Amino acid sequence: MKVKFLFPVTLLALLAGCDDEEKIASVQGSWQGTKAEGEVLVFGVPSGFEEEDNSFNPILEFKPGGVVTLTQNSVPAQGTWSQDGEKLTTSLDFNTEFVSLNGDYTIQTLTETKLVLYFEREGTYEDPDTGTEIEGTLKATLYFDKK
Repeated sequence: MKVKFLFPVTLLALLAGCDDEEKIASVQGSWQGTKAEGEVLVFGVPSGFEEEDNSFNPILEFKPGGVVTLTQNSVPAQGTWSQDGEKLTTSLDFNTEFVSLNGDYTIQTLTETKLVLYFEREGTYEDPDTGTEIEGTLKATLYFDKK
């Protein structure tokens, strides 16, 4: 009698433990920037303005309670963060030479040691080689290692 009762209970427990959606880990913790890549598209067409910055090295610290701190050249900037699956939203008051880091990101990679963020921003960007202003979409990928 006990065996007949245990089998359905065990099966029910296994089925209840199955999750249709794989949960993505949290970005919470400290991350060191290692590289940034960007490209500006004009009307969806590559403009020829592509940059790879291997000196991209800010420290991002995603703290419990939704506080984020970005430190670049010993200068901190603070804001908020939230994560919904693969969507990361920040409200940082910090700008690189090309773009504000305030906004939404797609988490492309998140492991114990690596974080890769992708974003797109509409705007006017200056080509650092020619000084020409380009109206278009900046597509950028930011790479981080766990600190």
